[in-house]
Amino acid sequence: MALVPKIRNRTISDKPVSSSCTRTSSFRQRLLASCKRFLRIEEHSSSNRGFKNGNNFLVSSTETKKLVAFCGEPFQPLNEEEVALVNSALSKRNRKKILVSHKNSNIDISGETLQCLRPNQWLNDDVTNLYLELLKERQTRDPQKYFKCHFFNTFFYVKLVSGSGYNYKAVSRWTTKRKLGYDLIDCDIIFVPIHIDIHWTLGVINNRERKFVYLDSLFTGVGHTILNAMAKYLVDEVKQKSQKNIDVSSWGMEYVEERPQQQNGYDCGMFMLKYIDFYSRGLSLQFSQKDMPYFRLRTAKEILRLRAD
Repeated sequence: MALVPKIRNRTISDKPVSSSCTRTSSFRQRLLASCKRFLRIEEHSSSNRGFKNGNNFLVSSTETKKLVAFCGEPFQPLNEEEVALVNSALSKRNRKKILVSHKNSNIDISGETLQCLRPNQWLNDDVTNLYLELLKERQTRDPQKYFKCHFFNTFFYVKLVSGSGYNYKAVSRWTTKRKLGYDLIDCDIIFVPIHIDIHWTLGVINNRERKFVYLDSLFTGVGHTILNAMAKYLVDEVKQKSQKNIDVSSWGMEYVEERPQQQNGYDCGMFMLKYIDFYSRGLSLQFSQKDMPYFRLRTAKEILRLRAD
């Protein structure tokens, strides 16, 4: 593969970003140290948002509207019935109950699994992967409204960098045209959710604008290893599936520096999902930490209804 250009930082514009998973103790220490400064914010948020009280979110549709920064589909307020649905699903009596089953992905969501969408909780693989499946189905329902995207699940990147640090063979069968119905190179945007130790970040392969992008809602820095792995993967993927050699040396490799950032130690997964949601709509990242309680509530509702809005 040809050498790729140097990575450069990128700031948010009105255009969508078109748009080593090594588990080390040093990373965990870095993350925990970064989270310490948010403890006061976290305590204040929990006591004033009205989202956590016993077993319920306890948010009315009126209260939800107060959390909405501006109107539009990404911020459509929930009605009383939808809020009640989420509160019931998160109650203690439903902890062991299977709330929804998604046929295409074979993912079952129990009351216990859904608890990760409560305030102050880290997102888990099942909730994350089911939400990505719902985004895929949303795109299929209305292809004129969204970019043509591919949403890898949370296990893809772990497999890609397994072994010696890069292992295309481990994921080469994930994307056959027989399985997908399309070639990845024909997609506008490819999303790669990344779970590093206890932290969620996002890689993006933007075929439309010929760039590789990395977003981290907590740390400032450049994911060189991740960007290079995505570049190498695209070259190998196209070569195997289409028998073509593509040169990505002219493609951009960017770290989105001015992006919505988390102000606590637990919302990284939700930020990652909303990066994906907004970019797939062709929107710039116009949301912030204060929107996270609303997004958690909305995501729970969408999962329970098995439909992303």
